[in-house]
Amino acid sequence: MVIEQIKKLKDLGLYSDLIKKGIIPVSINSSFEIYDYFQIRLTVNNEFNDCKSRSYTETSEEFNCSEMTVRRAITFMEE
Repeated sequence: MVIEQIKKLKDLGLYSDLIKKGIIPVSINSSFEIYDYFQIRLTVNNEFNDCKSRSYTETSEEFNCSEMTVRRAITFMEE
């Protein structure tokens, strides 16, 4: 999974340097941040029946993007 590889790079302290040098595209970082925020919202909204739907909506509002963009980011991170 992409998310696991990013977390390993973060643990090694290499992630931010690789972004600064352009080796990791900013779009990957955006997807990572969207994924991370979505997971937090999913945990917070767990008490609701439609927790996933709420989490998609809240994440899209936070990042000012469509829910489809959020879905693509999550799918990409879980590959």
